[in-house]
Amino acid sequence: MTPSLVRIWIACLVLVASAVRSAEVGDEQQLRLQLPSGQELVIQGFAGSGESKVLWLPSERGLGAAHKVHATALAKLGHETWLADLHDAYFIERNRRSIARFPLEDIVALIDAAASDAESGLVLVSSSRGAQLALIAAREWQLRNPGKTSIKGLVLVHAHLYESRPDVGAEAVYLPISEATNLPVYLLEAQYSTKSARIRELVDTLTGGGSQVFTELLSGVQGGFFARDDEELSMTDLRAKKNYATTLNRAIQALELVSTPKSANASQFDTRRFSHDKPRVSGLISLDDKMPAPRLQLKDINQQDYRLGNSTGRVILVNFWATWCRPCVAEIPSLHRLRAALDSPEFEIVTVNVGEGRDRLAPFLKRTPVKLPLLMDSEGKASKDWKVYVYPSSYLVDHQGKIRYAYLGALVLFQGDIDGFSES
Repeated sequence: MTPSLVRIWIACLVLVASAVRSAEVGDEQQLRLQLPSGQELVIQGFAGSGESKVLWLPSERGLGAAHKVHATALAKLGHETWLADLHDAYFIERNRRSIARFPLEDIVALIDAAASDAESGLVLVSSSRGAQLALIAAREWQLRNPGKTSIKGLVLVHAHLYESRPDVGAEAVYLPISEATNLPVYLLEAQYSTKSARIRELVDTLTGGGSQVFTELLSGVQGGFFARDDEELSMTDLRAKKNYATTLNRAIQALELVSTPKSANASQFDTRRFSHDKPRVSGLISLDDKMPAPRLQLKDINQQDYRLGNSTGRVILVNFWATWCRPCVAEIPSLHRLRAALDSPEFEIVTVNVGEGRDRLAPFLKRTPVKLPLLMDSEGKASKDWKVYVYPSSYLVDHQGKIRYAYLGALVLFQGDIDGFSES
């Protein structure tokens, strides 16, 4: 685009944005933005009473009806809020790979439009893999606008910033953008989620680039609470969902108090890179280099001590799971059938519940009995030692105490067919 066209384009966006400002607080208006690619993007704008602005970018699952409810509530707390439904605009299917398919030039232009009249600054909000898009686009905006401090920071919910699914027994590798960003970040995580136990390593990664990082763990809440149907949620989840705008407001206020860097960090890596999915393995993963099983010394549900080393001489299937994980719960009958099919003193199945306490497990076990040794990894230490990033995860330990096979995801074992493993 020529400089004159850029000026006209930005002027038009400012006029459209001011239409939202003149509306009543909480009112919704549609903003039609013509982006550099020629794509017209329809934004749902919600008028706020203050001078701050929020640009809400989608996760890989897109935006739903719940986002509109939360955006309305956020606007009533003072923040003009824009919802950008990118999937519908670009006719892109909602899946894990969708985030990388949006034209980056358009997203940078969208940020520019949102920031153009945000007197108190702009805060980006996104979740899961949408965190990648928000960080990458924000850095690109910084690179093109040196000296400007319009972006106050990012609120990232359940941020998925892994480069790819970690290999069995390996630490996660984070995307280059995670170590390159220097914008303030507020990490919001539910206690019962796959990433709550990993929040500290993500904080360390983000601070490596100079980012000031805030964290908030929502106690007793399961991941995805803000978008799930009410019927799927506990009373604690429902309260968290009802108060989600208040939680976001608290995060935004924290970011607004922090100094914003005037330029992006230099980086020798490709900070535009998104996650890539490794090919799914349709069966057990064979570990050619047998890996000694990490320490496993926990109390079981009855407060009895269990130590993996005491079972040397037997083949042991160690299964990490949690009640909030649907595939984990669906897998339980299969584990029972496997135990019945291989009824031998030389084989044992041990289940390890991660991050939950006896009080939370008790009502679950009344509905869904677990008739296998059940160990309590309430602090998540064992799952870290075993480098568990996927729930459920299963590890087959041989009689010498070495991991021979692993399976990431749920195993569905059909009645009477001990070879019938498939991923649900």
